[in-house]
Amino acid sequence: AVDAAGLTMTLDRLCLLAIVVQVVLRWRRGELQLRRLEALDVAMGLFLLWLLARTITQPLGATLPGQPPTLMHLVNGYMVPFFLYAVLRTAKLEPQQMRTALIVLMGLGVYLGITALLEIAKLWGLVFPRFIGDPTIGIHFGRARGPMLQSVRLGVALLACLAPLVVYTIWLQPLKRTSWSAFLIIAPLLAAAVMATYTRSVWMGLGLIMATLTWLCMKGLPRRAVITFGLFGVLGVGVIRGPDLVAFKREYSAAETRESTYMRAAFAYVSLEMFKDRPVTGFGFNQFQIYNLPYLADRSTEIRVESIRGYVHHNSFLSVLVDLGLIGFSLYAFVGLSAAIQIYILWQSHAVPRWARGLSLVAICICGVHLIQMAFHEVSFSTIENSFVYAALGLVVAAKQQFCTLTGNSVQ
Repeated sequence: AVDAAGLTMTLDRLCLLAIVVQVVLRWRRGELQLRRLEALDVAMGLFLLWLLARTITQPLGATLPGQPPTLMHLVNGYMVPFFLYAVLRTAKLEPQQMRTALIVLMGLGVYLGITALLEIAKLWGLVFPRFIGDPTIGIHFGRARGPMLQSVRLGVALLACLAPLVVYTIWLQPLKRTSWSAFLIIAPLLAAAVMATYTRSVWMGLGLIMATLTWLCMKGLPRRAVITFGLFGVLGVGVIRGPDLVAFKREYSAAETRESTYMRAAFAYVSLEMFKDRPVTGFGFNQFQIYNLPYLADRSTEIRVESIRGYVHHNSFLSVLVDLGLIGFSLYAFVGLSAAIQIYILWQSHAVPRWARGLSLVAICICGVHLIQMAFHEVSFSTIENSFVYAALGLVVAAKQQFCTLTGNSVQ
């Protein structure tokens, strides 16, 4: 990061600025591919309008120590990812460009994977950038956390690199030696780095990707064999190591890890009590920490609700429900349903070029991982998590509009 003229410039913000310039140039050249509005576009537009309405009617600055500023929460968590969706859904997809993007993504995955393992090995002299080794900044020091300085975020990025790696090597080119070489070298590295995050929701995401790609990409006896061995493996881990999955040593003690698990009940209880008081419109975007204080004094339950004082929400579904009410939650569900339909149509379009159809597989994996993280964390405080999701959806819509035609009830 470089501070200049009161602004903090980072590499990702410079890249975002470059994308803005590129979009302007494409628009002036008439190269934007906006064929028609999809239901997903309408759903995202309606959700964004409600989100803006429930933002501008609330304080835009931080009103509690440690509370993220509302305006930056909105920009980082939703505006930037929605912008990336809009850019990619109007893109003209070409195989060579997709190949270049895949190489860049694989390079990112290798860097993140090596960095994660160096962190766990405490080889700080080899870790770059140096600030990753500073325990005074960020959170989760002691786990693999990467340049994001947060283990969940690192895990999501690793899984977002792993899914297209599998799809565009052994699924797209199963008989090509270089594809298997890339997969056998990079995939174990990414999987080991994911395990080094010591984050259960990220581990679950890895399992989901493996199960999804096994089910959709394999057939017959090989698929049944992998599923059988996988189920026995999960059962064995659950029986042998079950208690350790609830309480294991991370950057803190096993007891503190267990406490973080039990805090989920407190978040759920407080959220539902708040929802009962304002079920339709919610308390306003980013306002959970402001309005939950009276609910933390509730002594009618055995749940230690006081334990979540000062914490941001740890469940994105409940966060949307509390902040935006039934209206916002319904619109968000509309976005999810519309996205699922877009992915399904592209996946079922067997006449579509295989490389373009693979985008639906990538989107299934990334969206599935995202849903798991939403159940355990509030994932809208940074740009990273939502950006992977909406970028994948933007590519799906672009591929669908470019290659699919609907005739009656069949997709050609």
